[in-house]
Amino acid sequence: MQAPQKNDVVFFLSGAAALVYQVAWARLLARLTGSDSIGIALVLAVFMAGMGLGAWFFAERVRASNNPRRLFVTLLAIMAVWAAASPELLATLQPVDSLLTRGGVAALLLLVPTVIMGATFPLMGKLTIGDDAETGEGTAKFYGANTLGAAAGALLGAFVIFPLLGLSRGLYVGASLDLLAAILALGLVVPKRTGDAPEKEQPANPTLATSINSNFRSTALVLTFLFGASSLALEVLLTRLLITVTGASVFAFALVLAVYLLGIGIGGRRARLLLAREGGAQRLLESCAVWIPIVGFAGLIFLRYQLGESDLFGVLANRMPSGAATWLLWASQAFFAGLALFPPAYGFGLALPACTALIVESRGEWSRERAMGRLYAFNTAGATLGSLGAGFFLLPELGPRSSIAIAFAVAWLAAPLLGKAKQGGLARLAFPTAGALFLGWFALRPAPSDDTTTTLFHSVGRDSTVSVLETAASAAGHPGARSLLVNGKVVATTAPVDLRLQRLLGTIPAHLHREPKTALVIGLGTGMTAGALLDFPSLESLEIFEISSTVREGARHFEAWNSGVLNDARTHIQIADGRHALALSPERFDIVTSDPIHPWTRGSSDLYAVEHFRQMAAHLAPEGIASQWLPLYQLATEDVKTIVATWCAAFEHTSAWLSAYDLVLIGSNAPVPLADRLSQSFPPTVAANLKLAGIASWQELGALLVADHADLLALSDSSSPMFEDHPRLEFRAPLAYLSGYATEILAWAESSRPAVLPAESEARAREVRQLLSDFLTDLPNGLTAAADRYGQRLLALPPLE
Repeated sequence: MQAPQKNDVVFFLSGAAALVYQVAWARLLARLTGSDSIGIALVLAVFMAGMGLGAWFFAERVRASNNPRRLFVTLLAIMAVWAAASPELLATLQPVDSLLTRGGVAALLLLVPTVIMGATFPLMGKLTIGDDAETGEGTAKFYGANTLGAAAGALLGAFVIFPLLGLSRGLYVGASLDLLAAILALGLVVPKRTGDAPEKEQPANPTLATSINSNFRSTALVLTFLFGASSLALEVLLTRLLITVTGASVFAFALVLAVYLLGIGIGGRRARLLLAREGGAQRLLESCAVWIPIVGFAGLIFLRYQLGESDLFGVLANRMPSGAATWLLWASQAFFAGLALFPPAYGFGLALPACTALIVESRGEWSRERAMGRLYAFNTAGATLGSLGAGFFLLPELGPRSSIAIAFAVAWLAAPLLGKAKQGGLARLAFPTAGALFLGWFALRPAPSDDTTTTLFHSVGRDSTVSVLETAASAAGHPGARSLLVNGKVVATTAPVDLRLQRLLGTIPAHLHREPKTALVIGLGTGMTAGALLDFPSLESLEIFEISSTVREGARHFEAWNSGVLNDARTHIQIADGRHALALSPERFDIVTSDPIHPWTRGSSDLYAVEHFRQMAAHLAPEGIASQWLPLYQLATEDVKTIVATWCAAFEHTSAWLSAYDLVLIGSNAPVPLADRLSQSFPPTVAANLKLAGIASWQELGALLVADHADLLALSDSSSPMFEDHPRLEFRAPLAYLSGYATEILAWAESSRPAVLPAESEARAREVRQLLSDFLTDLPNGLTAAADRYGQRLLALPPLE
């Protein structure tokens, strides 16, 4: 293998390892610092700050090194050892709450490896660049190869490493990649160094030369800061836009990130050719500044037309058509990401090598490594400000439309900075700037929609994009409904069958408890589950953990169905990551109910892991009861069995209840006398609201019981519980998204005859199971139509006398 090719392989491998580390550490740290916007921001800030500090403070150490190859190998080895040891370090820590301690935990894990990552930027320069004139070309090569490796790491992590091995063992794979890179780096040929500052010919006017160099150095630092800020701001903004279309699965996120990194990597590699043209770094940077907004806005226009949307920034929904092949779904997600992200990412990839060439050209008394270190630190600082500013200020305060315009404008600011230094420079910007403004207006302008649904609420918050839509009743007989969408996914509606599930999640455990006084709801949603608990007059206190304040505002549009839960004096809502907040809570509750988002959504599988279920069990008061939503759609049979096995591993006593095509899992630490508890009459408000869900008596409620603890153990006998370190559902569930309903589990529920089924409920149980059997027979004729008919028949069952 020739030396340049070996360099590329080494830097590619280290980039892939770094991305694997970043993803695994972010997930592992979320268990300690929380996965809310604050916790994620702290991890990101520490990660980026570490890289900036490493580049800044280690640049001179790199310059002074007589054996940069050995130093590079040593740093890769240290990083590999740190990554391999980090799971054990994290295992010794407990969840923390305050901003200071959360930041401290993130710093404890991340500062050492990220400082090393930052230090490798000037070090890679020393390993590949011999003369100042080669700076642009050399940076383009190692930066492009390293970033392309990161793109590969994003895909390998999501599609291969973490599904097969989990997070901790995935870190071992990343460490192996770094060790392989270190072994290959032993054979790197370091170019002979020329062009050091002391050897340069002294100018006739040293004071003037120093002033000119200082001005150009400052310009280069400001330029790289602007490009870094614009780049990461656009990644945050456009990723949020894209996941409302692609869905928020781990694969969709990985594809979006990979496309972004691929654009930067290809742009970086391409820069070495463009820098050789007349005008060099300054001309290329000016082109990047004016063309990034043009191609970016053009990509958004193409995306809008590809989606068939009149407005990209209105209410969007996930595009996951049933029946399509999974690989075609992924291809479409990558295509959408390519339209939105690849064009500007390509421009940002061109910009960094050009900025590096510019600052080294004007480095003056600075060493080449110092100049590169300062530049990378400024770029990282801009990226940190851009990502945090976009997520915490621009999106929630200004909305995505204005935020994207501002992000592109930040990149454009580089052009007048360069234009001032060149005769006629500013005049040349007029035509491309006018083009960017026109395309920006066309891409961002609001447009009327001919959609028949009414938008009652639409807000883009720090954590999620939330919409509330209302559909009027149709002439074909379909009843109207109000829907809650989170990141483009419908998570709950007021349709009778959906309302039935949400109320049963609260009603079943509360009814089985003798007299619930305290309750905890993890995940507010529409508030109907929490409202069902408030219907019980004995309840004195209701705690709600909801990660998104935007969901809370959306839930206000469901007050007619959720018993005004947000206005009830007994309710206290905490905006926090439910899993993290539960781990920190000292309270115990009579009822704990969890209604998280579907497990195929990235990060939600933590709420289906045995550690979380055990936390639910540990926070139950004596005779307390827990409930958990288990969807029987968009999940494979093995996925359902995994959740059941995990639930049974956390609770000594369990049961399952069929709402329609979902299960309500019940768990407790002590036996629940079902016959005695079920036969209690409903309080008046509970009875009135259950009638709306097609349940008029305790006998009808008892008819929904499909399994006791022994039945659930038998169902999940071949499956093992899911642990946080290997969130199998997160990677398996998206594969089943297009498969419709879990018919094997529904057939099991239809044939089940639990020994604890009350005799008074047996007749209604046979009717319910017959309707379920008819539904399964009807499914081949169309999923939606079969589900509608099943729901209507279920709710039309006459009340028992």
